[in-house]
Amino acid sequence: MIEHAPRFRPLPASRTRWLPGIVLLLAAASSCGNGLEPDASPAGETGETGGTAGAGASEGSSTGTDTGNGTETQTDTSTATATVTDSGSGSGTDTNTATASGTGGGTDRPYANVVAVSVSGDPGDYTFDVSVESADIDCDQFANWWEVLRADGSLVFRRILEHCHTDENGTTDPDAPGNTFTRNGGPVDVAADQTVIVRAHMSNAGYHGQVMRGSAEAGFVEATDIGSDFAPGVETEPPQPDGCLF
Repeated sequence: MIEHAPRFRPLPASRTRWLPGIVLLLAAASSCGNGLEPDASPAGETGETGGTAGAGASEGSSTGTDTGNGTETQTDTSTATATVTDSGSGSGTDTNTATASGTGGGTDRPYANVVAVSVSGDPGDYTFDVSVESADIDCDQFANWWEVLRADGSLVFRRILEHCHTDENGTTDPDAPGNTFTRNGGPVDVAADQTVIVRAHMSNAGYHGQVMRGSAEAGFVEATDIGSDFAPGVETEPPQPDGCLF
């Protein structure tokens, strides 16, 4: 018995017109079945690098999404504070005063204090006995005169002292024991009631020490208001010392 291959009956033309569309659908289904998008880029994986995140997405298809977020945040919350607090309290008084008047007249230079004045004689022809305490050492430092001044500072009389009067002090300290000596001089031409000033002069320190004021009639007391700056111009007037004997 001879078998003949089955014969296929040709499809009618009305049915074969859909075949191209079916083929296309099957081809599309096979290409999408693996879940891949041919044009998609994995550039989103580079988001961890911050600066290059998203670059691949701009080169791929519009379906690519860059979800990478590379963000560097640096916050400086440190605070440097320097606080200096001076809570010390000082209530002391810094006083540096050199006073020419008064006993010793200060300790910054050698002194010559007039400590007593007595007057004898007649008006216009008085003799003054003047006691001086001074820090004499030798001819380099000694009281070299005492003088009588009018109230306006003009010179009336000057008694030159020709040698030093060595004492136990020999310093600028007025509280140390000093040598006191008395020398007289005259005539001093003043009235009985005329107020005059008596002061002494140091060879190397000028006018520095206690001054006395008064009159032949009323006597003399310390003049605390007169300092070394009183009538300085008379210092160069005659008479002047002519050396030192010893």
